Amino acid sequence: MKNEFKMDCLEFKRLALSEPKSDKEAFLEHQKQCPDCAKYVGKVRKMDTDVAASLEVAMPKDLVARITLISELDEQSNADGTRTIALTRTRAIAASVVVALVAVSFWVINPLLQPKSIGDDHAQLLSGVMEHFNEHPMSEVWGHQRANQSVNAILANYDGNMRFKYMQNLRFGKICPMGEYRGLHATLDTPEGQITFAYFKGDQVDALYDLTIQGYMARVKPIKGGSLVIVSKTSRGVEIADEQLHQAMTWEI
Repeated sequence: MKNEFKMDCLEFKRLALSEPKSDKEAFLEHQKQCPDCAKYVGKVRKMDTDVAASLEVAMPKDLVARITLISELDEQSNADGTRTIALTRTRAIAASVVVALVAVSFWVINPLLQPKSIGDDHAQLLSGVMEHFNEHPMSEVWGHQRANQSVNAILANYDGNMRFKYMQNLRFGKICPMGEYRGLHATLDTPEGQITFAYFKGDQVDALYDLTIQGYMARVKPIKGGSLVIVSKTSRGVEIADEQLHQAMTWEI
């Protein structure tokens, strides 16, 4: 019997990122029928191959600090009553592998991570965020523990001294391409709804800007080590997120 379920391009790309070698019928059928998506999954598979090849490189010197960071996050989640899990030797080794893979993925895509001059071109930076926002109108909703671990692991790769205080309302956090830039894309749950924020390491915007774009309120501001972009449906949401992130980003000056 022919499979009645169809897969659109957005669904295909999401599955391609998580399971580039998926053998699902709808995935394989869409790949045959859509040249653009076939090309897309080919790039993802190539990156996976590059990551595997890059495992030959030496471990980063601050790996122990990163493992300690993950342990601290676990302890924090335990204190919040989320769950109680002992950090065994096996888990510590698993954590080191995860963090090492994160580091490797950064090395592989290093050309995309080179700081790009931003200066006073805040509009271009914000446009990049909105471009990504429109291409991915839906984002995953993670538990706060996973989101905090992911964000801290990313920031540790940027700078071993960066720390992001545990946020109960953090729901997502990963590296994403946004226009001509590449940075941390994350979301927060607030009384004003879901709020998106992005952090770009490197050159800073020259000042704080409050703007409207595509019916959203946005703030672009310089912070230590880079630039922060906050996008919300309301100006109140921008203020709430900015205050919460100011408290969480302990490296900010």
